[in-house]
Amino acid sequence: MIVRSRLVITAVAVALGAMGTVGCSSPPPARLVALEMIATLDQPDSVKACMTAKVEAMTELEVEAIASSEDQMVLDTFSADLAGCLGG
Repeated sequence: MIVRSRLVITAVAVALGAMGTVGCSSPPPARLVALEMIATLDQPDSVKACMTAKVEAMTELEVEAIASSEDQMVLDTFSADLAGCLGG
């Protein structure tokens, strides 16, 4: 379960990272994408609330910087931060 959860969290980070490469005329805000991805996770409400709080504590510029970063370390750091909500 933890391995699957970490894969899902990584998927959230990758989806957020992909926001910077999508050729859309008006992409949705990166924060909204991250929050919607978190809301769809198959995790207890307490885990989703923790992850949501982490994203909401970031400024829009910080979230956009993650979304537009080409540095894998930035995505890995974001993913690890969210994974901290799993508690295990």
